[in-house]
Amino acid sequence: MVTSSVSESTALPVSPESGWRFTFAHVLNILSMCAALLLIVSISLEAFSGQVFVAGTVYERIQLWVCLYFLLDFFLLMLLAPKKMRFLLRHFLLVLLSIPYLSLIQLFSLSFSAEVLYVLKFLPIMRGGAALVVLVKMVVANRITGLFVAYLVSFFSVVYFQTLIFFVFENGVNPLVKTYYDALWWASMTVTTVGSNIVPETTLGKVCTALLATCGMTIFPIFTVYITSLVQRMNQSR
Repeated sequence: MVTSSVSESTALPVSPESGWRFTFAHVLNILSMCAALLLIVSISLEAFSGQVFVAGTVYERIQLWVCLYFLLDFFLLMLLAPKKMRFLLRHFLLVLLSIPYLSLIQLFSLSFSAEVLYVLKFLPIMRGGAALVVLVKMVVANRITGLFVAYLVSFFSVVYFQTLIFFVFENGVNPLVKTYYDALWWASMTVTTVGSNIVPETTLGKVCTALLATCGMTIFPIFTVYITSLVQRMNQSR
């Protein structure tokens, strides 16, 4: 999964025994998480206000500055790494997620479809989400519990982003998607693979439906494995 690969690629480049380096990397991850939350709030307000396809939105300006911070954050983490070239090669995905694609597209007057432009808005949020996963694994002492919480956070984040994309492109086109709550109903029925009465009509809506169903089939077995692990530990402690 993308989530697991990103979480592995965002492992801290220093060990806890390295003192101030570990603390500094911890602070950088917290700031990255806060920047991602700012992006989530702004892109949500943009979607609910109906100004998604308006040029020069507040989100685009916020995304530019956040992406610049993400790039600075990456190079600071690379400076902390004992083997910088190895860190660059192993974590190059973070650079790709930190590039302000929307600003570059406007700067060079490139032409892309509305679907592509909107999906590009979520890439920097994935960079902040990777920092959140690292923080969760750092705070939670138990490795299995930390991994479970990280997957849980990633799961709800993916579901929320999918509902936003589905709502933006299906609203006004699909007669069954009139409010955001309709998109939530579609997501809850799709991710549990029960099946929803809301059938997507746009291309991106169909892609979201397939991805969300796949995500549900992948994530829910992890819940079963975690509960089984808890029961086994309780039996061993007794």
